[in-house]
Amino acid sequence: MFYFEELLQIALSGIDSTNIMTTVLQVAGTILLLSFLYSVYQAFASGGDVRILAVSSAQYLILGLIFMSYGSVFRAITGMFNSVADFIYSSTGVGDLFSSWMEQLAAYAEAQGWSSIWGLITGGISGVLSAALIIVGFIVYPISHLIFTVFYALYGSVLYVVGPFVLALLPIRGIGQLARTYAVNLMVFGAWGLVYAIVQVLMSAINLNSIEAVLNANGVLNSFIGSGSMILLALVSILFSISITFIPYFASRIVRGDVGSTMFALVGAAATTASAAATLAGKAMVSGGAGYRSATNAPPGGPPPPSPRGGGGSSQGSTGSFSGPPRPLATVAPGTSADTGASGAAASVASSQAPTPPRPQSQAGSSAQAQSLGLANSFFWWSGYGLGKLWGPGRTQ
Repeated sequence: MFYFEELLQIALSGIDSTNIMTTVLQVAGTILLLSFLYSVYQAFASGGDVRILAVSSAQYLILGLIFMSYGSVFRAITGMFNSVADFIYSSTGVGDLFSSWMEQLAAYAEAQGWSSIWGLITGGISGVLSAALIIVGFIVYPISHLIFTVFYALYGSVLYVVGPFVLALLPIRGIGQLARTYAVNLMVFGAWGLVYAIVQVLMSAINLNSIEAVLNANGVLNSFIGSGSMILLALVSILFSISITFIPYFASRIVRGDVGSTMFALVGAAATTASAAATLAGKAMVSGGAGYRSATNAPPGGPPPPSPRGGGGSSQGSTGSFSGPPRPLATVAPGTSADTGASGAAASVASSQAPTPPRPQSQAGSSAQAQSLGLANSFFWWSGYGLGKLWGPGRTQ
């Protein structure tokens, strides 16, 4: 077991030895009862929604059982992650690398003496920079390890004490999201130890598990080759410090799934598209093309023209002739009657107006029956009809 896990168990035992959790669980039980009653009211206000009532009742029952043995449940959840970390700890033979490195570093500095650092300081600018790097590496690493250990125990204790208050809000719709967020944070906290063990295995695999391995390699990951021993040890210490600092960040990204959110969104979109395509294909196979035949079987006499603005014309006959939009009155020339001028204007307008093309008929059958047209015939006929309507002479619309 890692030391930070032992420290957390000591903190939880100290909390249980007081009356803190007894009072917390009593207040949380009251909040849970009020949350259940409010969820019943929500089900009644929703028109007697039985589903909401059943879900709230199940949540109330489960949380009640959890509160009866809350300490054991919390330790079981955190121990589930720590057991995997302990398995990695014991099976690989690496041990607690970070703690072992700190002990080896202290022993090496004590054996070599700190007088070599004073020689670097008096060696000019490069010596001063090297001495500063060594001091930072030898100081930052113990502080980083200490902060991680203390914050692991602190964060676990806060989750342990505050958990019942947040979980009691689960039956309420909307506010119950806080309980789900607490569950996610608890999983993130449990993943800290798992990532800690995985990072140690990685450091051991790249031969950074001992001082002898680092000094024999005469560098750090094929970098800083030929540097002094103290500088190499300081660089490894800084690398360990950064790794420990980013453990909570890595655990949060792994549990929340932010790393693969884009990939999951693309997969969901592809699945939705495939499902829609399969649905449309199934409907087309069931209908057997009836929709297309009904669309191509049109009544005889040509398609109905659009109603003109301000006019009341309608289609007549099989040729599809119709009255066009309102036309201006023709100017009557001097010396002619009004009837003659009107008839002449109507004749000139009628002669300049493009005739409506007749609808093509199939050769088989009479013209009074609806005939099925081929796809190519229908396409070209509708295209010609639309172009004539759009670009015909005398058309203003």
